[in-house]
Amino acid sequence: MAHLDGDENDKLISSRQHPEVKELIKLGQRKQRLRQGRFLAEGLRLVEDGLAAGWVPEGVIISPPLLSEHARKVVSQWDYPRIDLAPDLMAQVGDTETSQGVMAVFTLTSLNLDAIQGDLVLVLDGIRDPGNAGTLLRSGSAAGISGVIATAGTVDLSSPKVVRASMGGVFRVPWVMDALPGQVVSWAKAGGWQLVTMGPRGGIPFHQFPYKDRLALVVGSEADGVGEKIAAACSATVTIPMPGGLESLNAAMAATLVLYQALIYRGL
Repeated sequence: MAHLDGDENDKLISSRQHPEVKELIKLGQRKQRLRQGRFLAEGLRLVEDGLAAGWVPEGVIISPPLLSEHARKVVSQWDYPRIDLAPDLMAQVGDTETSQGVMAVFTLTSLNLDAIQGDLVLVLDGIRDPGNAGTLLRSGSAAGISGVIATAGTVDLSSPKVVRASMGGVFRVPWVMDALPGQVVSWAKAGGWQLVTMGPRGGIPFHQFPYKDRLALVVGSEADGVGEKIAAACSATVTIPMPGGLESLNAAMAATLVLYQALIYRGL
């Protein structure tokens, strides 16, 4: 990306056929994010979250006509490779209905399971809703967990909707994508991790469970639950009592409650 100087209106790229614009548009597709090894963060706050977490963007994409006065002041202080787009192109590259005129391209980190250390992690097994996955990254980051592991079949954690829903969590907690269930089970056994899942009924009340040692909380999809291979390796199931009679809680909400109960148990 080259920095564009001079009169901003004369320097705006307006052609969809511009080589770099074509590559940026492709980042809306999972296979292209993996091929390019890059993903997009859209919106001033999200980009600032990435910068605050120590991530260095490969470049920033700006549409000056769309910038607020505050955003204009902020981006003027950045010293990153920059490309300026016309507003209609900004809308094609981005994923939001109303663009703020600010995006950044970040490197898609390639982590493996061995990179996940610490003593409290989330395993997302078959979570397909981007909002849930993003919220789990957000909650996990807030709770200070050591990592998030997404199994094959879970929504891509680098997708625009997940990144946006994470509210910066995607930058603050290590994450691994496309782990096979068998790999997760082997990783847990080798590292002394206790796999614990959640169930709407029949498990240990979540506020009575002993959250000791290395614990990996497995969150399954609301429709199908946890897959058989990982479920068979779980040593316990915790249940959130629902005296109001509701059938179940949203997966991200339930996992958040359990994460914070684990922190309370550990005296944090």
